[in-house]
Amino acid sequence: MKKKSVFWRGISLFAIATLVLALVFTLNDPGAEAKRKTTTPPPPVTEPVPTPAPAVKTVLGYYTVYYTGDKNSYNSLSSYGSYLNGVSMMTFHATATGDISGTAATDGIQLAASKNVGAYAALTNETANGFDKDLAHTVLADPALRQKTVSNALNLVKANGFAGLNVDFENMLPTDRPLYTSFVNELSTALKSNGKQLIVSMAAKTSDAPTSNWFGAFDYAAIGQAADLVQIMTYDENGPWGAPGSVAGYPWVESVVKYAVSQIASTKILIGLPAYGYDWNTTAGTGKAVTWKGIPSLISTTGAVPKWDAVKLSPYFTYTAEDGSAHTVWYENSQSITAKTKLTGLYNLGGVSVWRMGLEDESFWQAVQSGLAQ
Repeated sequence: MKKKSVFWRGISLFAIATLVLALVFTLNDPGAEAKRKTTTPPPPVTEPVPTPAPAVKTVLGYYTVYYTGDKNSYNSLSSYGSYLNGVSMMTFHATATGDISGTAATDGIQLAASKNVGAYAALTNETANGFDKDLAHTVLADPALRQKTVSNALNLVKANGFAGLNVDFENMLPTDRPLYTSFVNELSTALKSNGKQLIVSMAAKTSDAPTSNWFGAFDYAAIGQAADLVQIMTYDENGPWGAPGSVAGYPWVESVVKYAVSQIASTKILIGLPAYGYDWNTTAGTGKAVTWKGIPSLISTTGAVPKWDAVKLSPYFTYTAEDGSAHTVWYENSQSITAKTKLTGLYNLGGVSVWRMGLEDESFWQAVQSGLAQ
């Protein structure tokens, strides 16, 4: 045991001496410092910081008044207001003089306030002939007229106690794209400086396509920067102007969302949910809208058997009318609405919007609530 201890003691002394000599040589090596300076650790890997999810998802309903005494949206808000936290009141229109036409639905504004639902004034370029590209161009192309419209819109919002403005210009000339972006920026500056919000409604698209006649005017990235929320109209994938098909098929809606989140902060995005379907008369080559709450009666009176498209995640059925014409109906049900609403969680979106209040019953809102909860 003693011999072994002496042996290891000798080995230890030798190791220490070797280490000291190595240190001396290193300190006297003129290249050692350079080696230490040029040998740097790899940069740390930085993970992208995700956009925080909104504490409460926005559920925005579109409130309409189409004629004197029209209470459809009012009754919807009265019955189902607990499911919403915002209403956009489609009762105002831009004009070629820079003035704002239309009237405030004061009963709806008061009802929304009583339910703690934020109310927004929706400003459109609609005329008796629908969304008017010429009216939009007139307003957008003249800086003075544009500024007058902005000023009048701000005064309207302030005078009626609206939480903000929802600008909903549609069917614009694609060449008006930069002008529309300027208009949105001017609205944003005016509203935000007065503590008001800006929502911008935009046509759904899966790529930029700046020359498109329907959605080319919308610069998603630029508008997304200026707006507080962007409401993307993810409906009318198909309609009476074409062959029968899903009104808002899940694959198409998701493809719109994927493009949108590549251009806009996800938490600003509201996807549109349709409370309606379309009934195509394939014999006559015509079609018409059918409401959510009107579907059960149509199924019952025609004896149709609803079917489910597992790819589109949408229901449909066919029937033969009394006049012998063949019909195909694509619509929404609780299952399809819940499926689309789940995209808000999957892509960290700001929430949903609903076109429109008065077409639905409570089962629609329950489906939305179910999708938001998952």
